[in-house]
Amino acid sequence: MSFLNAIAQRLHLGNQYAATREVYVRLRVKAGTRIAQVETYPERREQIDNEHLHLLLKLMLRPDANCIDAGAHDGKFLADMVEAAPLGHHIAYEPLPDYASRLRGRFPNVDVREAAVCDTNGTTTFNYVSNIPSMSSLRPGKSFLYPRPPEVQQLTVRTERLDDHVPSGYVPSLIKVDVEGAQMLVFKGAEQTITAHRPIVIFEHGLLNAWDYEFTSEDVYRFLVKQAGLRIFDLDGNGPYSVGDFAKARYYWQWVAKP
Repeated sequence: MSFLNAIAQRLHLGNQYAATREVYVRLRVKAGTRIAQVETYPERREQIDNEHLHLLLKLMLRPDANCIDAGAHDGKFLADMVEAAPLGHHIAYEPLPDYASRLRGRFPNVDVREAAVCDTNGTTTFNYVSNIPSMSSLRPGKSFLYPRPPEVQQLTVRTERLDDHVPSGYVPSLIKVDVEGAQMLVFKGAEQTITAHRPIVIFEHGLLNAWDYEFTSEDVYRFLVKQAGLRIFDLDGNGPYSVGDFAKARYYWQWVAKP
C-alpha cells in the first residue's frame, strides 16, 4: 500500500483514502500483473505512473469536477477523467485530425477541440510522427529520443491559449499536460487560469524535451510553485520537491502539482 499511503498522507487527502482503499486493492491486483510483464525501466516506470494516475484521479476528483486534457491523443487518460468525474464539463485538446475525430466519437459529452494548446492563438506547424504518433510535437525532437527512426510529416494545426478559450465562469479542478516538451507554452497560455483557480496539474516533464523549447526545470518550478502556489510531487507520492531536487530528477517524467 506504499503508493496509496504516500499519496493520502503527503497530499493530505484525509478520509478519501479510506473510501478508495477497496478500489485500490482491486485495481492493484490487475495492475501488478501488467507491470510485472514490463522489462525496461522506461516501460516499467510508464506503466507504474499510469496505474498511479488512474488511482489518483479516483482519490482527488469530485464527481462534478471539470477537467482539461491538453494532448488527449488516444483518450486513455481522458477515459479516466470521465470515469472519475462523470458529471464534470471536460475539455480535450488533440491536434491530430484523425485522433480528434475518434475522440469525438468515443466521448460525445466531452468538448473535443482539434487544436494544440499553446501560448498563442493562430496556426503553426506540427510534426506528426506517423510511426510513433504519441511522440508527435510542435517541434521535432532529438533523434536519439525516438525508439526507432521517426517518419515525420508536417501538418498545419490550430493553436489556442487556454486563458482565451475556456468558457466564461469555467473553473477547472484538474489540467493534464502531455505535449512532448511544450509544457511551458501551455503554462504561459494558461497563466491566468492556473494562478486564479489553482487546479491540480498533472504534467509530463523531462529535461531533454524541455531543451527543445529553450526552458529549464527551474522555469517550470518557478511558475507552478512560486507563481501559482502549487507543490510538486512525483507519481510515487514523494515530495513536495524543492527546486534543486526537481531540477536533478532523472528517473521520473510524470508529475503532479497541487495546492
